[in-house]
Amino acid sequence: MSSGFDDERQHAVEVIPGFILGGIYNLEEILYLKPDVLFPLDRLPGWVWNSGFRGEIVYYPITDYDVLPDDVLDKLAEAAAERLRAGKRVGMFCIGGHGRTGYAASCVLHLLGEKRPIAFLRDNYSYKAVETQEQEAAVQRFRERHA
Repeated sequence: MSSGFDDERQHAVEVIPGFILGGIYNLEEILYLKPDVLFPLDRLPGWVWNSGFRGEIVYYPITDYDVLPDDVLDKLAEAAAERLRAGKRVGMFCIGGHGRTGYAASCVLHLLGEKRPIAFLRDNYSYKAVETQEQEAAVQRFRERHA
């Protein structure tokens, strides 16, 4: 068995129709799946335009292992869910594609009707989705606000 950073990289996954999750290291995979909208949660390299992407970019930076203020998280999740409901393909990613991506995606999935969004992501995307207790607590608060 090998070890090292490459083993920690998450592949891009379309977790539900139109909702593509991953990390910056597989941004090419995300772009291959033809998103209409990108939600970078950390950074976005300028070469995205050279890939042919011409969609919308909705930027919500989140510090690694951290969470957003509740009102900002509400806006992010509602913006992504609104686009998915409209039939747009949404790509969401941070650096590794685990903590921040799982945290934000869990809230989007909750708005779309998923009853156990963290468990859903851990089963269908990455067992590392949502990395910290603070992120889990923020998802729970979000679910309570949007019950």
